Amino acid sequence: MEPSNSRVQELREAAVGKRSYTNAWMQGTYAPPQMAGQQQRFSRPPSVIGSTMSHMTNMSEMTAYSYGGLSMLSVNTEMGEFNNFVNQAPYQRALTRVSQVSENQDPTNRQYPMTAPEIIENLESTELINQAAAIRALEPIVKAGGMLQTWGPKGAEPIIRALFQVLIPRPVENENVIRKAFEILHHSILLSNKEIRRIDRMFFRLNAALMDPNGPPVFNVPKPYSIYEIVMTRAIQLDTKFESSAMVLLVHLCCKPHFMKIFFGEDETQQSPAHRRLHKIVIEFAIGNLRRPETKSKNKGLCVSIIKNLSNKNATIKDMSERLGVVSLFHQIMQNEVIHEDLLWSTMQALTVFCGDVKNGTHFVQMGGAQVLCGLLSHGSTRLLHELLKCLRRVSDLPAIQEQDMKESIHCIVQLIGCSDVTIVELATGTLRNIGLHNKMNKAFMVQDGVTSHAIAVLRTSEQFTYQPHANIDLYRKQILSIYENCLSVLNNVTSMAPQDIKESAVSACRMISENADSAYVLLHYFNVGNRKCRKLAVTVMKRVIETVPAFADPFVDLLGTTNEPLPILLLQRAFQSLDEWRKTSVEMMNCDGRSAEQRRELDDRRKDHEDIVKRSVGLLTNLCSQANPRFFHSLKLVLTNGTLNPFQWLTHEMSDGILQEWLAFILSICSRDESLQTFMMYRFLEQAKMTEAFFAELKARRQNSNIQTMLSKIIDLGRHQQRIVSQQHQQHQMQHHRQLM
Repeated sequence: MEPSNSRVQELREAAVGKRSYTNAWMQGTYAPPQMAGQQQRFSRPPSVIGSTMSHMTNMSEMTAYSYGGLSMLSVNTEMGEFNNFVNQAPYQRALTRVSQVSENQDPTNRQYPMTAPEIIENLESTELINQAAAIRALEPIVKAGGMLQTWGPKGAEPIIRALFQVLIPRPVENENVIRKAFEILHHSILLSNKEIRRIDRMFFRLNAALMDPNGPPVFNVPKPYSIYEIVMTRAIQLDTKFESSAMVLLVHLCCKPHFMKIFFGEDETQQSPAHRRLHKIVIEFAIGNLRRPETKSKNKGLCVSIIKNLSNKNATIKDMSERLGVVSLFHQIMQNEVIHEDLLWSTMQALTVFCGDVKNGTHFVQMGGAQVLCGLLSHGSTRLLHELLKCLRRVSDLPAIQEQDMKESIHCIVQLIGCSDVTIVELATGTLRNIGLHNKMNKAFMVQDGVTSHAIAVLRTSEQFTYQPHANIDLYRKQILSIYENCLSVLNNVTSMAPQDIKESAVSACRMISENADSAYVLLHYFNVGNRKCRKLAVTVMKRVIETVPAFADPFVDLLGTTNEPLPILLLQRAFQSLDEWRKTSVEMMNCDGRSAEQRRELDDRRKDHEDIVKRSVGLLTNLCSQANPRFFHSLKLVLTNGTLNPFQWLTHEMSDGILQEWLAFILSICSRDESLQTFMMYRFLEQAKMTEAFFAELKARRQNSNIQTMLSKIIDLGRHQQRIVSQQHQQHQMQHHRQLM
């Protein structure tokens, strides 16, 4: 085995020592140490057999001559009594250290490690040999996490200072020593044990001393200064052995949470002139590195991480980055650095952070950033695909997307929603949901790409995600629920017929849904067992499609829900349930003075969702009972006539105009049928609910909506008319009965 450099150095030092002893003896001044009680005796010089290494045999000359125990040399050392000499301190310790067998195999297994002063002295030396010896003594101990245990806090802190001093430019320096110094400092702040904060505080004190313009000089550098600038000075030196190591240390100094809190936070203590100067220098360095074409891709990725983390921590730093044009730089990276996955991934994470601000997101979209991101959706990296879709989902919700041609981009995204990766499907469907929200042309492109069939297929085959292993089951369930809501929202968007929408495209989407063999079952399923969002979206889509394509109601005639109810009964049950929830939420909103704005928004959102469920469920019921297959009304008639679900029992003054209008229209539609008129259904409802004309008159007086007033008048008239007929029939019946008795 070839001996290591440290072993070679020790052999050379031993040879130098022997020569010095010989020279001293020749000058008449050398005398071996004496044992106590012994007299001075004649002495001869020690052996001067050299220890020069042979490049061919990797053995010393002495070892070569005495190999196998047959020595060709004869050295008489009896007169010098060297047997006693080697047993005396301090020579025994030195010779033992050199001749340890274990140390010959691994020079790092020193029986006596260097002391802190020795390490500092060697690091401060201008000799490469001394610096290398200190590095060899430090590196294994620091990597093993034993810095504090070996030298203690009082020794470790000066060592850290000495390592930073090695990084200060010198007239004569070695790149390997500088690289190793960076690596040792890097490992010293990566410790995960409980003593890491003690190491961190050593860095903090050194940086504070450098930043203090009034403090004593440190490293003979102009103040204010910082450990960050020491590292950046080296990181800017391209094509050196330590360039990458310097960047790795810098990114940890900038992005480690404890360091960010102390030097890059938004507290008043981090707003001093020295801190503001540090913030400016670090961000300008990172962005300047991104601008330089000769910067390596790995280092660009580290600079992006610095910008992202510091901007997340400090809004002032984020504003500074925006003023320096960082969003445009990110756009250039995504456009040009297509083969460097690490750099693309880091940049996408940073873009997602910056595009959370409407101003930055709008600027990115206006530069064509959304199309650039969609062009990368065919990349093979899963983690990059996740970040691309996260950013796309965010920017696609901005109004600026209306001005962009997203036809090709939509085609790329639609292809992803059949993926088996639950995260990709969630993000892709969320992007489609947002991208079709503001732009009517985007909805048309989605319909042309067959998005309705894709969305229904995902809703139908959602079981494919159930058996995928996932680390966090709660997160997994949220992702599945998000997929359901996203797909139903996509169907809701493309079937919308608002004035700003393209009606032909919406009608085409409704036809596609009606022609899909699974759509009726899928929509009924999510209306039956889904949460309030899914119920709202499912009933909205069903209502639109049935109103546009009446034949779509036919599949629902024989379809039953999970608990074997037909669609009309399910609609009425969900309407009653949501009406009850709407009332409770309305009461909560009136008593929410002490709640936060977020809680009030949640309450308002819940109230609106339940209101929409009531309006659309009852509106769809009206359509089914008045225009669709008579079996819908017959399935509903039984529960209406036996008093189980009397629509008048839920009629109150607190109903909103939207709910009340749909509710009254439903009552009139079922009570105006020929068979209902023959059975006096209106009168029966009013009698069961104990409703009087005074209630309807008061309700009519409180409403300004002309449609509501008209329908209330019809209900009053019809109820009065049927009551009169029933009274007449009752009188006739009594008269007949009286005649029979006579």
